[in-house]
Amino acid sequence: MATFLYYDTIRFNKAAGGVLNVSEVLLRHMRLSPEDRVEPVSEQHPRLFALAQRLKISRFVLDTLLYNFHRLRVLLTGEQLFSVFPNYYLPPTPLGRHRDSIVVVHDLQYKAYPQYFGRGKRLFLDWNLWRAARSAADVVFISRSSQRDFERHFGRCGHSTVIFNPVDAPRPAAAPAATAAGERYLIAAYHYYPHKNFDGILALFERMKTAGLVDYLDITGNGADAVGRMVSVLAPEVRCCVRHRGLVSRNELLRLYQGATAFISLSTFEGFNLSAAEAATLGVPLLLSDIPVHRELFTDYAFFVGADDGDPQPLARYLAHHEHARPAWAHAATCAPANVAGRYLMLKRGALSLAGAMS
Repeated sequence: MATFLYYDTIRFNKAAGGVLNVSEVLLRHMRLSPEDRVEPVSEQHPRLFALAQRLKISRFVLDTLLYNFHRLRVLLTGEQLFSVFPNYYLPPTPLGRHRDSIVVVHDLQYKAYPQYFGRGKRLFLDWNLWRAARSAADVVFISRSSQRDFERHFGRCGHSTVIFNPVDAPRPAAAPAATAAGERYLIAAYHYYPHKNFDGILALFERMKTAGLVDYLDITGNGADAVGRMVSVLAPEVRCCVRHRGLVSRNELLRLYQGATAFISLSTFEGFNLSAAEAATLGVPLLLSDIPVHRELFTDYAFFVGADDGDPQPLARYLAHHEHARPAWAHAATCAPANVAGRYLMLKRGALSLAGAMS
């Protein structure tokens, strides 16, 4: 039986959004394995974890202290312990080259949009990713697009693989009230960030509404004020049909997906796009920007919106075809949380077998 210590200190950052969601789902399903023991540091060291939260100690400091403590302990006892770091940070240590570790690299947004990151943060990220590339850790990328971005800046890792994010989107029991009322709406389920391209979303919604394809645009997440300023310059008949719902419960979000005419995301950059994957898992049509990761994940499922797509007829045909054919997303099974968790656990099964053979 393999033993894993999962560094869930990403919980310190409540604004982590999709990264935090992915970490929680991954941990929950890794712990369901009957063949492995997976324990989060929040349970292994509850008092220290709570103290660090209360004193607002950086997760990087806590990860470094705990990792080096456990490295020293296993060197003294001969135990075998694997470490999982769900968000890019591989703690520095003088005790080896992280052969016992798995570290997840989500994306390199700071390279695509350096203006939104301070110089100190950019240098810190560079240092961490450079070390990951030169370590003996298993480096997991959440898409091939993200891996290519990484290798362009830091070169190839000694041990790397691509494992898509776990997508936990069970079909809701009840449809949203909007669907029951016969409303046709687009759903944009993510926080406001500049790369999310809300200007483009609003422009496409206006064209679709004018063409009679949808009635409303529903938006969830943070950033209502920023979106509201964009909406305020629209024509009154369009402005009144944009509804920012703010933060909604998980069950309500799933119901909103389920009842939508389509999910829309015109991001200029993504490492994976978890919201689009959730909608696709539920069979919802996708209207997406034509960027590499969207092509990688959603080819033959989504409608890709180009810069010159002013004619709504191809989009109307796509929606009609989707309604008739009801296609399944090709990666739904691959992204099932149990399958994703299994792939993470398998990364160290070979090391465990080798250790057993040598003992």
